[in-house]
Amino acid sequence: MQPQDKRAVILLADDEPVVRNLVQMALTYAGYHVLSASDGAEALNLSRSYDGVIDLLIGDAEMPNLTGPELAKTVSKERPDMQILLMAAELRDEIPQQLRLELLRKPFVPKLLLERVHSILFRRPS
Repeated sequence: MQPQDKRAVILLADDEPVVRNLVQMALTYAGYHVLSASDGAEALNLSRSYDGVIDLLIGDAEMPNLTGPELAKTVSKERPDMQILLMAAELRDEIPQQLRLELLRKPFVPKLLLERVHSILFRRPS
């Protein structure tokens, strides 16, 4: 995807309202279209009901109902072209190494988040 092609769609899942709202505001301000969910199960339902392309999943690694790694594993099968960025306070063993995803350590500032998102969405294929 090139920046001029379209407005990227990001599926955001975080059970902490303050974090979710901050991330959503930063992404929206940067021009992304954000689908926001309060946990992994809601995010999975949004992914399944959204007819368009979802370019990136940003999810908290630890959420009720469906963890970030569980969500990533499911959506990567259902939407193999979707990129995945998990946010985590600690890197844990339950994040499967075979998943194609990026990690962002919490806490972070919005500028770092946006740099990572841009890097993931607009990286050139090798």
